[in-house]
Formats: sequence, C-alpha cells, structure tokens
Amino acid sequence: MDEFELDAPLVSWWMPQIEDRAESIFLNGHITAPVYPPQEEFRLMIDGETFRGIDYMRMRPNGAADFRGMIHVPTVFKDKNEIVMRLTGVTTGAFVRDWDHFHIARPRAVLDIPLPPAKFTQRAIWTDPRTFEKWGYALKRKLDGALSVYLPGPHNARRMLDWGCGVGRMARYLVKEWAYTGIDIDREAIGWCAENIRGGDFRPQSLEARTEFSADTFDAAIGISIFTHLREDEQFAWLKELSRIVKPTGVIAVSVNCATSLHNASNTIDVAGVLRAKGFCDTGAEMSHRGVTADDTYYRNTYHTHDYLRRNWTRDFEILDILPGFVGNMQDMVFLRPL
Repeated sequence: MDEFELDAPLVSWWMPQIEDRAESIFLNGHITAPVYPPQEEFRLMIDGETFRGIDYMRMRPNGAADFRGMIHVPTVFKDKNEIVMRLTGVTTGAFVRDWDHFHIARPRAVLDIPLPPAKFTQRAIWTDPRTFEKWGYALKRKLDGALSVYLPGPHNARRMLDWGCGVGRMARYLVKEWAYTGIDIDREAIGWCAENIRGGDFRPQSLEARTEFSADTFDAAIGISIFTHLREDEQFAWLKELSRIVKPTGVIAVSVNCATSLHNASNTIDVAGVLRAKGFCDTGAEMSHRGVTADDTYYRNTYHTHDYLRRNWTRDFEILDILPGFVGNMQDMVFLRPL
C-alpha cells in the first residue's frame, strides 16, 4: 500500500463552526498546512482578496493556526449571493489544492426551507443547524463542479438518488436542480424532510441492501458518509445495489474515511496497523444512531485505503477519481461509473 496515503495525507484546513448571525457570518476553526514544515505561510482569501475579518489568530508550533473571525455580509457579499473562501500561499498565491474551496451562501438568499431541529443535525454531523446548513451548501457547490465533469449540462430532467439523505443536508439544494429522490434508515429524519422540503421524493429505507427502484433508474447517486458506517459485507451488497439502479452512463459519488479522516480523528496507531495489513478497518459501532434503527450495531465507523478501493470496488465499477478530504476536509470522495 502507498505509504503516502497513511503517513502524509493532504490535510490543509478545517473549519468546524460557521453560522449566520443576521448581518454577519461567524467563523471559528483552525488551518493545517498540507506538509510540515510549511513551504510558505498561508492565508484565507475571499473572492481573490485577503480576508480581513479575522479578529484572532494563533500559530501553533506544528504550523497550524487557530482563528476566529466575522464576515460582514453587506460589505463582503455586496450584490452577490455567494462568496468563495480559499486557502492560498502568501508568497506564490497558489491554491493549496485546486479543489480546496468553501462556497458560502448569502444568508436567506438561496432558499426558504426551515432549519432542521438540532437533534437531527447533531446526529448527522455533530453541529448546530446553522453550521449544518453552511457545510451542506459548500459541499453541494463542490459536487456541482465534480459531477459536471461526468454529467455535463443541465440536470433538471435527470434523476438523482441521495442515498442516506438524513435530514436534508444536500436535499435542501438539490431538489431545485434534479428530479430528486432521498432515502434513509432514519425514519424520523425522512419524515421531517417530507414535511419541510418541497419538490423531493423522500422514502424510508430498510437496513437491507435492497431498494424498491427498477434497474437503471438514476442518472446519478450520492452517498455522503454512508460507506464510512458499513460492515465490509454490507458494503459489497450496497455496491451491487447501486450498480443495479444507476444507469451505465451515470455517475455515483460516495465518501469514505481514508488517511485524512484518520489523521484528523487522532486515532492513527491502531487503525493504521489494520489498514496496512488489510486495507479496511471497522472500529466498532457508532453510537450517534443508537435507538434510531432496529439494530444498534448496524451503524459502524470504518476506514479504507485507496489501494483497497481499487482492488475491490472495481468488481462493479470503474473508479473515475478519488479526491482526498473532499467532504468537510475529512472524507475522501470516490467517483464511480457502473460497469
């Protein structure tokens, strides 16, 4: 297995808290250089200009920087409905990674769907509703660019499956652009989506890797943080089902925990050893979904290596690309096409 994947992942920056506060957007987090020691100092840029709203910055000995700041909406957004935050080198001005960007929507400019209750957003990604909404929009905009490579053109006549849609992190935005279907094992969350997100088809899903859809139903499918929570045999069963219901000309985008997730989770020693030996590691049941499904041991916490994916997932798919840290600067995104 490639040593780089485990020992020196491309970790660049992490922003755990970002939320609307009426006329401002609050930011709180830290930035980590992709290599240590950093080749150059780095800075946050908004739409090509240095972000000057940081009111606190502390550099750590390892090259990371803690920061806190506020985006003043009228001043920074002006007449725009979104802005783009990037990490760049101070000397070269180069992006740390060409896809490493964070789109931020102008408050209340994109949609009028209510925020879900905090119990749902905490269950999904351990954040408050306002941060949940911002992370969802940023990921959706990243996916826009990535999916357009494989499915160019408008999507309004194309069918999208959001496998494991939860409480609508992506559905909030996708229902306006696709013929959208969302499924999830969390019946309470699916019920909230059906009541509050108009234009989508929301259906509860059993724990079995079997859906009610006909073969070749969907042009695209996404699965955000689903393969990060499945046992190995269930993983292969779901790969089979996804290859059945997505068209051969379609694309599937699913996230996995790999080296970047492992390092950010700070549990590298035990898990890395298993990954080096096997390429897949199940660390046990994830307690965030206890009581949500009929089986409290179903929802796991799992890791993969890229080598494992290329050896095992190509039974049913062509792997089009793997982008490290694509989801929340944590999970890698794998782009697949059914064989």
